[in-house]
Amino acid sequence: MAAGIDDYRRKCWDAALHAYGTSYIFQKRADRLKRKNDVLTWVGLAVPLLTGALVGTLSSYKLWGAAIAAGSVIGAVQLVINLWSVIKHWSDELSYSSGSATANESLASRFTALGDAPPTGLPALRTQFEKLDVEDTARRDRDSEKNVTEKERRMGMRAGLRKFQRQCSACHQIPTTMNPSNCGVCGQF
Repeated sequence: MAAGIDDYRRKCWDAALHAYGTSYIFQKRADRLKRKNDVLTWVGLAVPLLTGALVGTLSSYKLWGAAIAAGSVIGAVQLVINLWSVIKHWSDELSYSSGSATANESLASRFTALGDAPPTGLPALRTQFEKLDVEDTARRDRDSEKNVTEKERRMGMRAGLRKFQRQCSACHQIPTTMNPSNCGVCGQF
């Protein structure tokens, strides 16, 4: 019976590693999308405010036409990028990525806790694992619709291996940094 418990504990730790890796992927996506949205918001507010301030203070200034032209060009570029962000659903993707990162981090923590301190009997462990596994499967199904790339998968694997101090099955190294290596499993991202 102890082998059954050990098998479930190993499954818990494996699931924790994968959930943590997925959390890392979506946290990186969320960070990138947040920076893009912040820049769009800043430019979208700064250009009109600066143009208004220039009109109010430099209305008789000789280079006023150049300032308006520069503001118009920046505004047009910002408008095109803003249109792109709407078409690509950046705000929806940011919201999804943040939620997925949080949900996967929670799954990783709960799988880890179950693996570290399982209930005393195999039936109780199996039941708790199966509940978490159903939630994990549903989360993975939703995440798989978000087109996770192979590079992102390798980055997530490296993050999980690093977090749980596990050896990569290909390069047999335990990652100590998130710097990419030449490994086809935990590097090349």
